[in-house]
Amino acid sequence: MRTNKSTLNKSNVTDLETFFKAIGRKTVEHVEAFEGDLNKFLELDGPKLKEMGIDCAQRKYMLKWKHKYVNDLENLREHKQGTKKHGGERKQKEVRAKKRALERLEERKKFQELELEAEQKGERDF
Repeated sequence: MRTNKSTLNKSNVTDLETFFKAIGRKTVEHVEAFEGDLNKFLELDGPKLKEMGIDCAQRKYMLKWKHKYVNDLENLREHKQGTKKHGGERKQKEVRAKKRALERLEERKKFQELELEAEQKGERDF
């Protein structure tokens, strides 16, 4: 039976695996670290999660959802992680310029190869 994830909240989520499945982003991988106990997870803070070896982004995401769950602020759901386009806002000009430079370099190489072929066939006299 499949549960509607939009209705998962403090009143109907009682185990850690359901909590992690609802918030997504591969947090289910850490269920064993808490021995599957939701209360054990809710008692821990950031430094203790760090000691357990959970990486920063994952830890921050889990703590954000822990706060929302404890205070019953929002139904549990997955926030999709954003993807950077063209290297992100700060590097956008640099990444685009490098991409264009590589394209020009490839065009130059193709042109040189075509000219070399034409010269070998005797179509060009230099």
